[in-house]
Amino acid sequence: MEKLARIMEYFWLALAVITGVYAAYLLNQRGWADAKTWLLFPAVCLAMWGYRRFMRNKIAEWAERDRQRNEEQR
Repeated sequence: MEKLARIMEYFWLALAVITGVYAAYLLNQRGWADAKTWLLFPAVCLAMWGYRRFMRNKIAEWAERDRQRNEEQR
């Protein structure tokens, strides 16, 4: 599960970079007024990357806490 979570983190980060480059290209070609909404895509991807990273770290902390409790009970 840890491996899948890390892969999904990289997926969202890569998607943020790709959409950010595309949004910058459109801003350059069309101007701010026509292309500003394209900046939402990399923003959403970055938000998803941050959320996935935060939750992966939290789940790892919970698993470690459970492991320590189980060792103490033995």
